[in-house]
Amino acid sequence: MLQRPFYGGWVFRLETGESIPEAIVAFCEQHSIAAGTFSGIGAVQWARLGYYDQEAGDYVDQKFDRELEVVSLTGNISRKSDGILFAHTHCVLSGADMQVVGGHLFEAVVGPTLEVYLWTIPGEIRRTTAPDRSLELIDL
Repeated sequence: MLQRPFYGGWVFRLETGESIPEAIVAFCEQHSIAAGTFSGIGAVQWARLGYYDQEAGDYVDQKFDRELEVVSLTGNISRKSDGILFAHTHCVLSGADMQVVGGHLFEAVVGPTLEVYLWTIPGEIRRTTAPDRSLELIDL
């Protein structure tokens, strides 16, 4: 993984075969980053996206098993209530037909590259489970 710091953060490149958002979490763990925000562009070999169905109180997801352009990747870094580092990631993707899909990014595999810009926030941000939902929300 190529990487370079800049004022307030990092720029790094994920390579073919790396898994998003796991690679972002691994980068943050390597650099002791517990809070931040990120954005990125590139491409994936496949992806699994979802949305939160408020009535059902759970995520609905769909796998897109084809090459897709990452039109926009955005998210934040925080710690879940169990202390595990979490990259809350949303993504907009486009295929050969130029139609877009988007939502919460559960998993995706990079191909051929993903360029990520990460801005760090001092300290850490924690998540707690909302009493009326199964969601872990940032606790400010």
